[in-house]
Amino acid sequence: MVATKEDLLSLSSSFSKIIKRGFGKGPETCYTVFRANRLYVYIRNFMTPAEEILAEKQELNLLMNFRWSVITALSQELVQESSLVLGITFDSFYQDWNYNSNSGILLLVNNSFNPDVKVDESFERKLFQLVQMVGSELHKIPSELKVVKYTQNICAIESKGVMLPLDYLMVEQGNSDLLFTYAREIKKGFYQKRELFEELYNRSIEDIFMMWDSKNNKSYLIFSFNKEYN
Repeated sequence: MVATKEDLLSLSSSFSKIIKRGFGKGPETCYTVFRANRLYVYIRNFMTPAEEILAEKQELNLLMNFRWSVITALSQELVQESSLVLGITFDSFYQDWNYNSNSGILLLVNNSFNPDVKVDESFERKLFQLVQMVGSELHKIPSELKVVKYTQNICAIESKGVMLPLDYLMVEQGNSDLLFTYAREIKKGFYQKRELFEELYNRSIEDIFMMWDSKNNKSYLIFSFNKEYN
């Protein structure tokens, strides 16, 4: 299905209202992009007064736990609204937040198909080598990598085979503090090496998001670009 501009504007408005109802405050900016089997929801300038206090005190795990819990509680309604507007079911719901840039992303996926994205083979090979090189210092090397979205604004990479036995143990034990810290450190590691990716992309990276799916043993790495390369 091809979503109309009106569909996406309506969906962005609905997401903002649902989030505002859950938090008592909505995002300043919320816009949606729908491609094939994935809905990307970009959120900016969204932090409640309580979250601002937690961020100032560097209580990041408590902050993440609160945000994740509320968004997860709202996820069923967000998925239902998306399915209603776009006429497609979504099986998976992901979220990630960067408090230093006050930005976030929600990703809804229909897992029944996974269309290919046209990417130059030489570029793709170099990108995967770089992801594996940087990632090997931080976590398990993925068994499979795939570019699932590449535009002038973002590059989204799906990684499969990313979980270690210890990762599953943390998930099973529900050790959210350790999981949040671990995920944050991995993303921090990629951000610290962002110049390597900027050189390859020939674009300035504004944000990096990472989302994990322990059930399906995969993750998403998303680079968000600035409009101009400096």
